[in-house]
Amino acid sequence: MARTAIDGLGYIIAARIAKRSTPSALLPHARHHVLVPTIRFQDVIDQFDHVDDPDVLDKAKSNIALAHALGMSRPRNWHGTGLTPDVVLPIATDSAIPVAWLPEAHVLQALVAAAPSERIRVLLAYENDVLVTCHELLSQCDDAWLAEERTLIDRALAAYEAGFHEAAMALAVAVGESLALWASQPRVQSFDSSAQKLDWERKKRLVGKYGLAHLELGVVSAGDKLDRIEILRHALIGPVARFFTPFHGKPGEQIPRTVSRHATVHKPSVAHLSHENALLALMLDVSILRQQQEWAEEVRMDEAFYDDNQP
Repeated sequence: MARTAIDGLGYIIAARIAKRSTPSALLPHARHHVLVPTIRFQDVIDQFDHVDDPDVLDKAKSNIALAHALGMSRPRNWHGTGLTPDVVLPIATDSAIPVAWLPEAHVLQALVAAAPSERIRVLLAYENDVLVTCHELLSQCDDAWLAEERTLIDRALAAYEAGFHEAAMALAVAVGESLALWASQPRVQSFDSSAQKLDWERKKRLVGKYGLAHLELGVVSAGDKLDRIEILRHALIGPVARFFTPFHGKPGEQIPRTVSRHATVHKPSVAHLSHENALLALMLDVSILRQQQEWAEEVRMDEAFYDDNQP
């Protein structure tokens, strides 16, 4: 069976569904024989309409198809909030506040309830809760592939908590650039024609590496309904487009309001390296690194499964 995992997004792969689709089966060639429950992919599809139910976590305890549907279509910190993508995603795309993996549900609900102009103020009101979540998620990023980034983000958090917001943001942005570029890389694209594919590739060349997230987010028109893969994807890269807002440091050029890689590099200022922007940079780093941890686990589990099933 060919591997069909979507790199970096942590979605259930076809091979894993296949393993779970055999009634009371013992996995062939496995080193350790484990009984797995029966589940069909159609069972999972049938549950997608219920992933935003406020009582979804209780229902998922006895409904394995719903549990899978929830994991495949919503970030974990959204689970059980009753919030829908149309009210959560603008927090990321419009205010540059990460919404994948963090903040916790109660903070997310407060951000949704706030007016757009008040979101940063609300986020700072929950600053301690956000920092606790950052540390918890960072502690989960234990794959060897992520060791350097984890150490540096931990140092940036220490600087922030000591009151050195400028130093924390500078380090977080430096680490965040490669993380955000990794997240920006398109995972899966489908095209109706060769001409459409060529047009997409032309646009990718035009925007360059820093414009990929903006390009991908812009493909979906206002009012369009995202599919389940796009929701997880947009939740992750939503703040990245603003992180890479074009800025060249020219005289008279307006500095981006929210955390900006280009403003930090080309024209660092006390005003831009602010308390709130430092927190946004740290949140972005932790959000993407935690997604990389998920990706690393998928890759290692995938490779182990295929190694175990070689004749």
